[in-house]
Amino acid sequence: MLQRHSVARRAARFALAIGATAIAAGCGGSEQPIFVDDVVEPATTTTTILVVPATTAAPPVVEPVEIARAWSPENATAEIIGTGAASTDAVTVDDVLVTPESFTVDADGVFTVRVTIADEGAHTVCVRDVCSRVYTLAPDAETSAEVEAKIAEARPLAAAIFDGEALFPEWSIEVAGPFSGTGGSTDVDSKTITVYANRGRTVDEYVVTILHEWGHVVDAERMTADERVAYLEARGVDPATPWRSPGTHRLDTWGDQPSEDFAEVLVALWTADTETPHIPRTLVDAGAPDQALFDQVTALVTD
Repeated sequence: MLQRHSVARRAARFALAIGATAIAAGCGGSEQPIFVDDVVEPATTTTTILVVPATTAAPPVVEPVEIARAWSPENATAEIIGTGAASTDAVTVDDVLVTPESFTVDADGVFTVRVTIADEGAHTVCVRDVCSRVYTLAPDAETSAEVEAKIAEARPLAAAIFDGEALFPEWSIEVAGPFSGTGGSTDVDSKTITVYANRGRTVDEYVVTILHEWGHVVDAERMTADERVAYLEARGVDPATPWRSPGTHRLDTWGDQPSEDFAEVLVALWTADTETPHIPRTLVDAGAPDQALFDQVTALVTD
């Protein structure tokens, strides 16, 4: 009996399968039998996402600041000229941020910064991170124009004592800005005397400076090595003493150089008959020059 029931069940399942096939065929479906136990997987769809990397803008190029000139064009003012800066760059004076009087940048990239500095003295002025030193005067200090007027007044007075420009026409006199501790200089190569416009000096002091520099010119143009030795002997100085010590800038050793003493003695010689004869500031231990020394020096430079 169990066997008849198994056959009956198989027959029933088969009949159901045929009926399902017929229905599927009638609906235009597939002729393959569809079983209840079949699982149809849904179609998979692949989506491709294109990731475009974000673009990073290159940082702006910052030009280095270069200072071409740092100076004080007028009292209580510093001016910095250079390239590579923008008008938004920081400006400091002695490490303190300041607001400039003006900050201009030309089309060719040259900038000019002007700042007010009330305190007289040497100051460190920086544009961005590049610095230079500038000496500024107090607001009420003697102006450059006033100092240069004194030098202009001193030149003919010096020429009336010793007319170096007539005796050495290939030489010239120039006026330069302040140079602390130095009244003048003589450049043998360019044959130029430079008088520095240091404020606070009198006209007479500028006369002495001009005459002193002409003394160096006489030394360069007229003196030989043997004559320099003769001068040292006349001055009572060891003949082996170097005539000049390059790079000597200390005020307390400047006068130890025989070349400086020679120029000072010439000034004393030229001004001996004036109302204010010059007293040499050099070789103090050698004593003040006398007439005998003047005669020897005259002989040396006129031979």
